[in-house]
Order: sequence, then structure tokens, then C-alpha cells
Amino acid sequence: MKPKFLLLVVILISSTSFAQKEAANWYFGDMAGLTFNSGSPVALLNGQLITREGCASISDKDGNILFYTDGSKVYNKLHQVMPNGSGLLGHVSSTQSAIIVPKPKNPYIYYIFTVDQPLAENVDEDLLNDEDPPNNGLNYSQVDLRLNNGLGDIVTTEKNIHLITYDPQNTEEVKFKCSEKITAVQHGDGISFWVITHFLDNFYAFKVSTTGVNKTPVKTNTPMNVPLGGYHSNAIGYLKTSPNGTKLAIVNSSLKTNNELGPKGEVRRNTGAVWLFNFNTSTGTISNGIAILSGANPYGVEFSAKSKKLYVTTNLFNSEGISQGSSVFQYNLKSDNIISSKIEITNSYHVAGALQLAIDEKIYRSGYSVSQDGYDKLSVINNPESDGTDCNYIQNQVDLKGRKTYLGLPPFITSLFLYSFNYEFNCVGQATHFYISSSETTDSVLWDFGDGTTSTDRNAFHTYLTPGDYKVSLIKTVNGENREPIEKTITIYEIPKTTITPYKLIQCDTQDSNPTDGLATFNLALSSNALSIGQKEVQIYYYKSILEANEDTNNLNSLNLIYRNTIPNEVVYAKIVLPSGSCYSIQTIILQANRNISILPVSIHECANSDGKAEFDLEKKTIQIRSELNLPQNVIFTYFASKNDAELGTNPLAIKYISNSKTLYIRAENEDGCFGTGQFDIIVDQSPSIQLKSSKILCEGVNNSVILDAGIIPPAIENDYSYLWNTNETSATIRVNREGNYNLVVKNNFNCTATRNVTVILSKLARINSLKIKDLQKENQVFIILDNPTSYRFKIIFENGTETTFQDEPIFDKVPGGLHQLIIDNKDGCGEINSELVILEAPLFFTPNADGYNDFWNLKGTNGTYAIQSTIHIYDRYGKLIKEINTSNQGWDGTLNGEPMPADDYWFTVKLEDNREAKGHFSLKR
Repeated sequence: MKPKFLLLVVILISSTSFAQKEAANWYFGDMAGLTFNSGSPVALLNGQLITREGCASISDKDGNILFYTDGSKVYNKLHQVMPNGSGLLGHVSSTQSAIIVPKPKNPYIYYIFTVDQPLAENVDEDLLNDEDPPNNGLNYSQVDLRLNNGLGDIVTTEKNIHLITYDPQNTEEVKFKCSEKITAVQHGDGISFWVITHFLDNFYAFKVSTTGVNKTPVKTNTPMNVPLGGYHSNAIGYLKTSPNGTKLAIVNSSLKTNNELGPKGEVRRNTGAVWLFNFNTSTGTISNGIAILSGANPYGVEFSAKSKKLYVTTNLFNSEGISQGSSVFQYNLKSDNIISSKIEITNSYHVAGALQLAIDEKIYRSGYSVSQDGYDKLSVINNPESDGTDCNYIQNQVDLKGRKTYLGLPPFITSLFLYSFNYEFNCVGQATHFYISSSETTDSVLWDFGDGTTSTDRNAFHTYLTPGDYKVSLIKTVNGENREPIEKTITIYEIPKTTITPYKLIQCDTQDSNPTDGLATFNLALSSNALSIGQKEVQIYYYKSILEANEDTNNLNSLNLIYRNTIPNEVVYAKIVLPSGSCYSIQTIILQANRNISILPVSIHECANSDGKAEFDLEKKTIQIRSELNLPQNVIFTYFASKNDAELGTNPLAIKYISNSKTLYIRAENEDGCFGTGQFDIIVDQSPSIQLKSSKILCEGVNNSVILDAGIIPPAIENDYSYLWNTNETSATIRVNREGNYNLVVKNNFNCTATRNVTVILSKLARINSLKIKDLQKENQVFIILDNPTSYRFKIIFENGTETTFQDEPIFDKVPGGLHQLIIDNKDGCGEINSELVILEAPLFFTPNADGYNDFWNLKGTNGTYAIQSTIHIYDRYGKLIKEINTSNQGWDGTLNGEPMPADDYWFTVKLEDNREAKGHFSLKR
């Protein structure tokens, strides 16, 4: 019977849309916790966190805790550390050590983004003050709730994945990497999220979409600059986005350029600031920043649920740096002058602490008395939308039942559960469903669907006739007040296209002992190109029934792509999905197993390359197979490294394939599917075993020559190969008398060749260009100027018969006066030269006592081959000219007019004929 055609289009949205209770459970402080499931906060006593600041938690849509973390450890819903849940790179003393973000359209996957505490002590020169070095910056880890028997665990391959928020080329930025603040907000597409952090003068927004975390952030440079010199105190403070996603507030507790103390040894205070920016949820960019508070010590910040008010906590200190408690300020974000709208709603002797918006639309505050360490109550802003003290701030209102809070509270993506609407079914021709995600009571609603139509239904349905982007807005009326419009740009998609008729996937029946039973193992992915008909953005999932395809709304229970049919010509169903939308098409696939045609061509031989492998041209092999077996052109050949890959069509090899000797497997297909399978060997023939490069030294001189050899590597011998030099000689060795490059092609019996390159280098005797002599000094020096000094070594043989050792540097220090020999030796063994070296020196004394030693005073070193002629003038200590002598004479005998001069110091001056001048003194000793 011929299979009946079935083409069904179904439109469905993911069931992972956030309700209100994902933020219903908080864990923080010293084993403290709260649940908002009843509508009011109730203390939880089962938490395991012990953290002064950073923490994060997440629940399911019904308010059941899933897991929580301090940025270092992750606890599951049973309050046990997940098996792979230790060693995350956050820090309990990082202001916001972590935030948890769901993977869109996947109810099982969550990302924990962590930020480390950027300690200056970890990057200074004192290793003894380090605390958990290095500074790790921003990282993320993936939690899969399906692991550990449904309790969840960190995916091993997705743990502590580093995200760059600094200049890797800047050594100072690398030391700190990131601030200790992070927040998240829903993307303008209503599906994805932005994860935002800050470092120095840049914001970094990372997009989390259905495909995961984009590691390339949107980077925005701003006028707000946080100096590196004052880290880590400059990095302290919260970062929050408004529930409507349009505003971003950042707190820096200080903005110091260094960590120096004040004149009394106190920590310098009152340098911090709070900035307010606009945020674009579609592009991830930040703009229009203003400093709304400066010269203060702020810490916590939070927006009201309707994004109309902003609250800031700030610590107070006296002139000596002693804590005086803290204040809470309110800013009116609807004011024409936000900075001037600041109102102090309370001050107390509590430390500033965090501010966190809850699902009951109240703002909760942590902190403790300056005289204590931790406290068992939270304070509350009961009516955050009200002006000034009408906001009804109550100190210490929520009892934690003996558990302690310190500074931190868990952050959430408040734009999801407090200021949003959701939608489902977003395909052309389908009734798109719009609904409000918060649970507040409304008097009325007004939907504008962005195509000129509106609705006043709380749960509204609207059918779009054409694909495209539509800006949908919702205005809620609550207690007679029209709330600010909530806007979201949605995309309406076309139904994915697919083939008009069912697709027949044909496989060769080769995997069992019965080649005619119609049963085989299929690679379902081989149908994807045909079914997607050029739509690159679609994803395809496979099911045994249409019902299963429709019910698997998250596409998590589809068939394995490697599937064995259970009956001949079994029918399965392909679900062609647009991952960014909710609509899909379903097409029928017929699994047909044909009898296999065996293809067994001859082997291929290729010569080995330098690493013992060879490159095989499989396109050339295809032409040979067609010719050998007389196959038509419509048979397409693909090659594989294993039989299983060939049978399933997985991991095809490149046309130019580099490998050792092995067996390759063939999959041949025509327009009907699998045509046949087979195999052949690829054989690597070894190339000649020779040294490919060598160099020889040819010494300068008449009749000099050098022998070049073939560089054969044992156990190979000369007779194994034939030879051809670029001199046209065909022997294994040749003699040459000129420098240059000589190439030898060596060939073996497989006709495999190897080319040897021998460079003949002419090595010359040294030629001195000049000698630079600094003599008549306290310490004489000799500088030898010549070409290619590194090719030679140098030594001096002194006139008294002693000598230096050979050295590589053409410079000699502390050379005594006299007539010496300079030896310059060629390092290649091509000989040496020697040169007379004349060093002048003025003796420090002489003893004219006729004993044959030091009886005359004159300059040393003037009696070389090129004698130096000049007159020396000798004076007594009073400047009287005593004697004039010539450098070529014996010298002064210590007399004046035949009479001996007394033992004393005498001075001399001399100007040599080569224009060197010298003066000094010497002693006459008797």
C-alpha cells in the first residue's frame, strides 16, 4: 500500500513562561530564609547558607525551591550541596556574588552567574596577605535539573566558564577583572535575558537566549569611572535594573584613587556615588547617566515595582571614620529633577544593608545595629510607590526566628514577575494569547496589539495576518489609577516551510544477518536538509507519533537521531521548529531499508609527509570507482573512517583526507537514497628517510672545498635510493667550492621523494675595520670594530707572555700598557689572525737607583711597529719645568742638570702626534 500523505502544522508556545513565584523563596545571611508563598513573608529555618553578602535562589513557577547559592556552593531543594556544586568562583563577601538566570524555553537548564570579590591584597607583592587568589572576575556555570536523580547538578563541562569584562592586554585590569555587582533583566524580545555587570568605566551586557550564553558582550562606555587604585572598596555596592527594564542604578561605596588612610589613620569615607542610567532592552546599551548621589557611602539600591521610585541605603560616618548608622533615601523617577527629589525616609543606627523587591511588591532591607554583628529581623518599605514617609517604612518588621541577616539579600530578575505580560502562540494565522503575569487586582485593562486593533479582555486573543514585529502595549487601571503602559515588541513568524510530500529516508540494509528484512539503523538527521528546504534557522526533532510531537512542547523527549526501525517502511514524524518562535510544521518520514550493493575498489597508495601520514584525494578516488565499476554519474560517494559511520552517514571525511594507513568505508547514494556500501584501503608509502636540512662550512681560501652528502638516516643505506642534485649530479655525495643553497631530490622504489636542502656558508677570516683604544686612563679599554663579530672569538697575549682566555665579546677592559698581540679566531675553525696592539700607560713611579729595574720614567707602549713620537713635559710640585723627554727615548733618569732630584711627586703633560692628550703625576722613589 502506498503511504498516505500527511502534513500538519501545529503552533505551540513553550511552557516555561515565568509566573510570579520563581522569586518566592529567599535564602541569605546565617542560615536565614523567607518564603512568600502565602502572600506574606514567613521565616524558613531549613537554609544552609552562611554568607555576609552575596546569595541567590530560584524556585519553580509554583513556588517550590529548586536551588540556591552563595556564589561558591550550590544547594539543591533538599538543602544538600550538589555533587559538583562546590568550587564556583563567586565569593561570600562579594556584594552580589551570584544571580540565577533560566535558559529560555528550557525548564531544566539554569545559569548561575558569579562575580568574585576583587581584593587588592591578591594582587600586591605581599603573598602572605592573599585571600583565595587570584581575583576570578565574572564566570557562569550551568545547572541541569535532570541530573542527580532530578535534584540537579552543575554540568561538568559548563562550570566556571569565564567571561571577559576587562582589557586582557592591560596588566592592571587583568588583576581585578570585574566589580562585585551583577543584575539581569528580560530582553526586549520577551524571551531572552540580559546579564549586566560593570568594570571601571564600562558596562557589559551578555545575552542569554535559547542557544545559551553569548560570550561576546554589548559594551557601553560611560562618563562614570571607578578608579582601579581604590579597589576593592570601590567595587562594593549593588547594581539593579528597574522592573520595566528601562532604568539601571549602580552603587559604588567609594571612588578612591588609592587605599591610603586619612591623617588620623582612619579609612577615608564619603567618596562614593550612585548613578542612574537608561537601559535599552532591545540592544543592551546603557545611556544618559546622571550621578544622583555623590560624596557619600551608599550600599543598597532598589526600584519600586512600578519603576516610579528608587531607594538607596547609605552608611553615615563622623569625621574620625566611626559609624553613625545609616539612612534610606527615596528618589522620584517621575520628577523633572530626579536629583532634587531626594527624601530621607529614615535613619537609624543600623548599617546600610541591601534592598530587595519581593513578589508582594514591598521592598525588604537587611542590616544590623552598628553595635552588633548580624540581626534576626528585616525592615520593610510597605508602600514603595508612595511619596516620602508615606511609603510606610517599618524598622525590624519581619522576624527571622533566630536566624541572622547581615548585609546581602538574593537578587532576582524583577522584570519577569512584577512588570510584564506574557504571550503564547506567535505564528501567522494563529490566535496569539496575551495574559498578565502578575496577580494584582485590576479594574480594567487595555491592550494595543500594534496593528491598529485593541482589546479590553484581561486574557486577550488576537490573530495576526502577516509576519513581522509588533509593539504591543498594556495599560492597567488599578484602584482608579491608570498605570504606565507596559510595552513589548513581539515577533510573529511564518509557519516553517517543509516538503510538500512525505520524505522517504532510504538506508542500506547492512547491520544484521538478513539483508532483505527491511530493518536497519537510520540516521534521522540525514533528512534535515531536505525537510528544511534551505531554512537555516529551523531545528528538527523526530517522534513516533504526531501526538508525541505535539505534547513535547519543549522538544526534550524526541527520538534519538540514530534510530532503528521496528517494521519495514516504518513511519516517523519530523517536527520542524523555529527556535525563536512557537510554531512548527510536522512532516511524515518513511524509513525504507534497501538491499545493499557491495562496492570494493582497489587500494590507494600515497607517499608519506614529514609526520608519517599522507594526503589522499578522495574526489580522484570517486572518479576511479565510477570507471572501475561502470557506475552512473547520479551515484554520489561519501567516505568514512568507520563502518558504523558509513552505514549511518555520520562524520563524513573531507575530500582531501590526511591519515595513516587504514581502511576507509564507502557510502554510495542516488536519488532514491542508499545505493551501496563498501570499503578499500589507503596505504601510506614511506618517503626516503633522510635529514631534510643541513648546513656546511666552506672556509675562505684558494682551492678550499666541502663534501655534501645525502643525509641518509640508518638503517637505510645509499643503494636504497636514486639521487639528483640541482647541479645535475646523480651521486649520493658531491664536492663543491662555492657558497649557496644545494638541493637534492632523493627517490625510493615507491617513487616517493624527499628533498634535502644543504646550505653552504662561506666562513671568512676576521678583518679588523678599526681599533678603538681608550688608554692613558685609570683603566684602559680596547674596542675591536669588525664585521660579523659573533663569528669570532678574541684574546690578548700581553708583552710579558701572559694572556687572556678566548672571549666572545670584542671588548677588553683593564688592559695594561705595553706592546701586546690581539688574536681573533674564526669559530668555524677556519683559522685566526693576530694584530699588534699598542696600549699607552703612564707608570705611577720609578726608582732611579741604577739596579736595572725602573731606572727611567717614560710612557709605556710607544715602541711598537708604528712608534708614537711626542715630547713629555715633567714638572715639580711647584709647577717648575724640570725636564723635557721624547717618547722614543729611554726616558727621564731623575736628575736635573746632572744632579739627582729628591724623592717626591712629579707631574707630566703630553700631547701625542695622534692628538691624544694626557696629564697626570708619578712618584720618584729612592
